[in-house]
Amino acid sequence: MTSEPALTLESATMLRFPPFPAPPDGVTLISFTAFRPSGIRVPIDDDDDPSPGGGRDSTEKKKKRKKKGVSAQTVQVAPERPKMWWEVWEELEDVRRNAYNENETPVDRLCQAGVDFKNGRTWPTAQHGVQHVWDIFRIYLGLLQQVPGPVKDAVPVEDAVPAKDAVPVEDAVPVNDAVPDADARSDDSEMDDDDAGSSGDQDDVERRLESFLNDPEMSMKIFFSSYFREKGLIWSEPRCQTTPILVSFFLRYLIRSRVFPEPEYERPIKRALEVTELARLELPNSWKIGRELPDALSDGCRGLWGSMQVQWVPPPPADPSPDSIVEPGAKRQKLDESDGPDADVQEPSSPKKTSVTAADAYVDIAADAELNPPLVGGGWGTATDGENLEGWGASTDDWEGAHATIDDDDSPNPVMSELLPSVIEALPTWDVKPPTLLPVLGPTVLPLTHTTGVVEQSTRRIVRVDPPRVPRLLAQNAPAAEAVEEDLACRFARVVLAPWERLSARTYETGSDVLPPTVLSTSRGVAVLDEEDVGEGKAPAVAHRPWKDEIGVLVDPKLTDVFIAGMGLGAIWVEIVRSPETETGSAGAGASKKGIKGKKKEVPKYWYMEQLVHQLPSFYMDKPEDN
Repeated sequence: MTSEPALTLESATMLRFPPFPAPPDGVTLISFTAFRPSGIRVPIDDDDDPSPGGGRDSTEKKKKRKKKGVSAQTVQVAPERPKMWWEVWEELEDVRRNAYNENETPVDRLCQAGVDFKNGRTWPTAQHGVQHVWDIFRIYLGLLQQVPGPVKDAVPVEDAVPAKDAVPVEDAVPVNDAVPDADARSDDSEMDDDDAGSSGDQDDVERRLESFLNDPEMSMKIFFSSYFREKGLIWSEPRCQTTPILVSFFLRYLIRSRVFPEPEYERPIKRALEVTELARLELPNSWKIGRELPDALSDGCRGLWGSMQVQWVPPPPADPSPDSIVEPGAKRQKLDESDGPDADVQEPSSPKKTSVTAADAYVDIAADAELNPPLVGGGWGTATDGENLEGWGASTDDWEGAHATIDDDDSPNPVMSELLPSVIEALPTWDVKPPTLLPVLGPTVLPLTHTTGVVEQSTRRIVRVDPPRVPRLLAQNAPAAEAVEEDLACRFARVVLAPWERLSARTYETGSDVLPPTVLSTSRGVAVLDEEDVGEGKAPAVAHRPWKDEIGVLVDPKLTDVFIAGMGLGAIWVEIVRSPETETGSAGAGASKKGIKGKKKEVPKYWYMEQLVHQLPSFYMDKPEDN
């Protein structure tokens, strides 16, 4: 047996077929001529899978297709909230600036800045009232002048000679609180030196401009406090929100554009901006306070102890003297005696003429009665034919006839008289139930242990808000009044209020919104007003000083967010004190505690509110007399 030559690289590259290599052991190759193709074998049973003749499965399989979001859940996206006008302004506010000549007067630069601020942005529609607020602010600063309305005997416009210092009609505003919107005018040019009114109006404009330039901080305090209330803007919630935002944009524009680069102007304007940002927070919050106060506790205390307001009671009528009693006949006699020769001269219609007129009227009524006889009788249910024209049923001439409680023989109707009272009682009424403490405190002995003390009417400043206290364990022999006070301290928050700063007597006389402390006549406690006792009572033992002492008003813990430190609240403040009987009963227990511990336990003081009068911002300032 000869061995095949070894396969070399040269011989491997020179391989040619045929000859083909030998097949492996156990494998039989079918020649092409002997190959017979076979199709899919048809199964005999329905459960069998079709397979080709070679035994391989040839069932068509499903193709995997990529799902293009067919089964994805549809998410409902809420429509985008439209942006508010100040949000639209904020987007490009940093690039809104202009250059101003420092050689010009501050008044000229301020007037030009007002024009550029108005023309350099897109203003919302008139229904938002932003342009109206802008006109009010310009009038306050002196950038826009008010002119009086047309005079009845004024010279016609076509015959009038235009003055050199006349204000353009499109830039004039009527003298009233309802300032028209700026878009109602064709031209919005600001007032300059050539656009001044009369000498008096010009002086007022210059005074307003100088007031702002001399002290912008005080000017903004007056604008957002006393001026805001004087013009009635404080009673409009949209104005309370819109005005501080608009003024804030204007002041920031003055700072950003360096309209007043001088330090004596720039620093005060920055402080005025701080006041404006504070007004942006406190003015809308005053509406929240007004809606929430007085709360349920204050209303319940008022329903328990009654209103502490001073009410005017008319004096009782005096007993008439015997000489002042005049008989009707005597009065008629006096009238007859007054018919003298000068009677017709003194009065256009004398008693004689009046009697003649009455007689004529009686004749007319009698004649009309003959032509149209009145209906006689006539209730529902009787005959309508005949001479008397009677209606349905019986009737009477008094009010009770409307209920048909009287029969034809003037005897009471027993059926209707018995049914009507029950029917009337069942009718719904509009009576409002008085507020009580039951929904707030539940069953409590507060009406038995406590009563009202000092009643003060004043404006006070919010100092802080103390949350409800954590409950603590009381002594076994603790009086019921102490348990009630502990329950109040754990249920309610405590708003600490301090007296408002004392103003001058002249300021109070000119009608300041700040209410000076006044102790009402319904007060039962001891109060020292200007170091003089104005009321005496048994409780509290320590006198209350409205000008110095702080008070703690109980409020619902849910309302603590509406109180901002520094804001002022004007209302009637009523103190809750222990009743004299409770104080006397707990004196022995207090004495024993004092002997054991060496000190007497202090009784907490709580107050509640009645009739909230106003809410003042923390920077409130009265308008000067000459402003």
